[in-house]
This record gives sequence, structure tokens and C-alpha cells, in this order.
Amino acid sequence: MGTFIFDELTNTPTLLAPHRAKRPDQTQSVNTIASKGQDKAQIDKTQVFLKGNEAHTPPTVYQDADDWNVRVFQNKFPLVDDHEVIVHSPYPDKDMEDFGCEQNSRIIRAYLNRVSYYGSQDKEVLIFNNRGGKAGASITHPHSQIIALKGIPGIMEKEKSAALKYYNSNNRCYWCDEVKEEMADGSRIVYESPHFVLMVPKACRWSYELILVPKEHKPNFGFINEMEIGDFAKILRAALCGYNELFSRPDRNFWIHTSRYEPFHWHMGFLPHIKTLGGLELGAGIWVSDKASPEKAAEELRPVVSKAYDECTN
Repeated sequence: MGTFIFDELTNTPTLLAPHRAKRPDQTQSVNTIASKGQDKAQIDKTQVFLKGNEAHTPPTVYQDADDWNVRVFQNKFPLVDDHEVIVHSPYPDKDMEDFGCEQNSRIIRAYLNRVSYYGSQDKEVLIFNNRGGKAGASITHPHSQIIALKGIPGIMEKEKSAALKYYNSNNRCYWCDEVKEEMADGSRIVYESPHFVLMVPKACRWSYELILVPKEHKPNFGFINEMEIGDFAKILRAALCGYNELFSRPDRNFWIHTSRYEPFHWHMGFLPHIKTLGGLELGAGIWVSDKASPEKAAEELRPVVSKAYDECTN
């Protein structure tokens, strides 16, 4: 397992996981001694996410049907004790933006199943997706991942603490207020659906970063209802299609921040890899958004995301 180590001065967490150097590398992102020298036959053996290759992964912990469309199992090279892989479909070359709402809803239901499962164990979860080598993926078959811990340090812990401080000072939810403020301004809103608001953060860390916030206040992603699942499937796909349209299917990440307790408000973040980190980001922790202002990014994303949302069918 990985081990958390913390900087003594800043308390910044690092997850030390050298065992993951042995995992298969199809994107050339890992680039370890273990992956060098693999011939094509060896690399082909890493296609373990395909239907029919279930015996080559850890046992299934969730699948949507006997003849599965979405499948979940423990990560063979886990970062923490509870670290799972959520395979988006049996197709190695299709991802969420290639599917209609029915398949994406299946993926969302898999997320919800695991959130519920770990919530019953009093654990917090982080759902995340890496697509492409620049985004940290080592396997090309589209998939998401989920880790579960009693508490997740770093950004999530800071968000929870800040949300509680804001609530104690204002008796209101930070994200509810943020959505109201952004809707009133409008310049950074990319799309408003019946249940969600997609926007570029005004203090975006990265050009074209997006945040998706549900209109109805809920701390836990696991609390969404049937109507919201369908809408979430559409707007999630539309956001990814927006990146594809502007940046020719870039490597990208998304993640879901959720908490079991108030006054949190679950939300989702997106980031396209259209630049690399520089010395200021790495040395000072100061993010540089140098490709477009938040307002310009929203302006460019707005029409393509709107079109993709309207085109989404089952």
C-alpha cells in the first residue's frame, strides 16, 4: 500500500507508492525500468479490461449486468487499501463523450454504488478519472478510479474546513452562494441545465478548468435522485465534448469531491492538459492560467457544450 507522508512545515501530503512502478504502461506515462524493453506481445497482455479477460484482474465487486456494460474491481496496484477501477465499457477505444446517456448513466450508477458501499463503512471517497499519459493514465482502456479513506488529506480536507468556517460566519453554504453570484454575473457560466451549473472558476488554476455544481444543496454525491442522474449524464458528456471540440480530444482529468456531512456541497472539477507545469507552479505552488481568461474560456466553451448537451440521446 501507499503511505501518506506530510511536509513538516506546510503539512502538504504526499502519497508514497513506489510499488506502482510495476504497473503496465500503455501511455508511456510511467516510463519505469520495469516497463522498458516490453515487446508487443507483453504489452498486449495488459489488455485486461476487455470483456472475457475478467480472470486477469482482481475479482469483480460491482457490475451492472451478467453481460456487463460497466465493471468494478480492486486496483491491482493500489495507492491505498481501498482503491478500485471502474471500467467505463467493454470497448477499449470509446469513452463517455462517445456514448449516449444510457451508458453514461450506467457509469454514474457504478460510482453511486461504490460511494454508498464505502459510506456504509464510515469512509470518505474520491472519484477521479485520468485520460491520457499527460493526465497520469497508464492504461488506455477508458476507466475511472475511486479511493476510500477515513479522511482524505490535501485539497478535500481544506475544502471541508473552509466550508465549515464559511458556514459558521454566514450561516450559508459557500457553493450555494457561489452559484448564485456566478449566475447573476453570467460571464463565467458555460451551461445551465435543469439540475446543474457548469462554469469556469473565477480563480481558475488552469486555463479552461471547469467546475460542475448541483443547484440543489447536497453534501454527498450519493444523494442524487433519478432525474439528476439523467441530467448529470448529459452535462458530464457535454463538458468532455467541449474539450474535444476545442482541443482535439486532449488528455484530461476530472474528479468528484463529496462528503458525508454538512455543510459541504458536492461538486465536480475538470481540467484539460493543454500545457505543462512550470517552475512557478512546482516551486511556489502558484498556478498559472495563461491560455485564456476565465471569461474568454467560458465564451469559447459555451456554444460547443450547449450543442453537445442538446445532441445527447440514449
